[in-house]
Amino acid sequence: MYRVLRWLVRLVFRAIFRVSVSGMEQMPVRGAVIVAANHPTWLDPILLGAYLPRKPYFIAKAEVFRYRVFNPLIRYLGGFPVHRGMPDIRAIRHSLRLLRDGRVLAIFIEGSRTFKAGPTPKPGVGMLAVKSGAPIVPVAIQGPAGLFAPVRIRIGRPIHPVTDSYSDIAQLVMAEIRRLASSA
Repeated sequence: MYRVLRWLVRLVFRAIFRVSVSGMEQMPVRGAVIVAANHPTWLDPILLGAYLPRKPYFIAKAEVFRYRVFNPLIRYLGGFPVHRGMPDIRAIRHSLRLLRDGRVLAIFIEGSRTFKAGPTPKPGVGMLAVKSGAPIVPVAIQGPAGLFAPVRIRIGRPIHPVTDSYSDIAQLVMAEIRRLASSA
């Protein structure tokens, strides 16, 4: 069912947003990986779920799970809640369990939707990479600025952290996302 839903979303998104994806060869085909992306629109989790070659599991703000209509759908699509503003031990453990099981964990590194580059990235991506040993794949999402506006998804090379500084890792990943976003 997930594959059929993914195919339908791709079909609709290509028609409406003219989605283009580059760097797909950078994505590891197996094993644990953390996808760290920017978050310009509410469509981003759907875009990543539709266009990444492996099903991503998403950390999503707990507030979106309050809506009874969306809760089952978000969970089916791989979303799980995190309570923002404090360390959420349950979300951290679940993330590490997914990575230990060789899954793809998707994180929006800025912590929430941002419409322009500049926010300080959250250090959680560094913490999860250090604790799990999983590589981080930076992803830049650009658009859509409106209906029928193009969307570009740029996938970068995996980053294998060489430091234990969570914030330094997050800064490095964010710099790569910005570089990908600025590339033609």
